[in-house]
Amino acid sequence: MNEKWKLKKQPASLEARFEFSSFDDLRTFLDEMAEQADLLDHHPNISFGRSHAAVIIYSKTEELNDVDFELVKGIDEAFLRVSNSSQGALV
Repeated sequence: MNEKWKLKKQPASLEARFEFSSFDDLRTFLDEMAEQADLLDHHPNISFGRSHAAVIIYSKTEELNDVDFELVKGIDEAFLRVSNSSQGALV
């Protein structure tokens, strides 16, 4: 799990903020994140601006479980793909 993620116990959740150098990179990331969420049928709360996305994953149970961490893994992989393809994303 990327060090960007912050674990919270009440409510059980994981939070991270991702920075981008362009809106196009942000849109690509959001699209990839949506695909991952649909695959897992577990959808995070997302807020975004022109160059950033803030993501909160709330567990469907009282504690974080495997699907929460699988979603984190998919989001981290999407961020790496976008970062590596543009070389302009801010880490």
